[in-house]
Amino acid sequence: MLAERFGALIRQARREKGLTQVALADAAKVSRTVVSRLEQGKPRPVQTDVLDRVLAVLDVVPQLAGDDRLAARRLARMEQGARLERQRSRHLRLALDLAGDRIRARKLIARAKDVVALWRRNGTCSPFYIRRWSALLALPPLELARAMASQGEWEDALFQNTPWSWAWS
Repeated sequence: MLAERFGALIRQARREKGLTQVALADAAKVSRTVVSRLEQGKPRPVQTDVLDRVLAVLDVVPQLAGDDRLAARRLARMEQGARLERQRSRHLRLALDLAGDRIRARKLIARAKDVVALWRRNGTCSPFYIRRWSALLALPPLELARAMASQGEWEDALFQNTPWSWAWS
């Protein structure tokens, strides 16, 4: 239902603006295939930032029916979930890099340790995260990679307070 509505909305707005799917895709920094799939209106996984970029190019602010407060809360939860999933993916890719190249891993780990030292010096992060990341960064690269892939219930919290943010910014 939502996919159909958004698909029709995107197609209509794109046509009204006189844009091709290729032009919209280029402006939104997505592939033409993504635009085509969105316009088809079939339920498929799509990241909210993709929708945001497409809708921004079209100058469209969708109105969702129902309780605005409830909808806003649900949207915030979905966006938070997407952010957490991006953080997990980034850290898992980084863990693979650490496991694959020990020389590069040592340089990356040294830089992450510098970030944790900065947190400690400036008091800009909780002592818990400073201790936890210090212990992780003291591990050999392969063990660190394994540990980063298996933080369990602490994973989201650690990945939101990460000394690796420079690695993908």
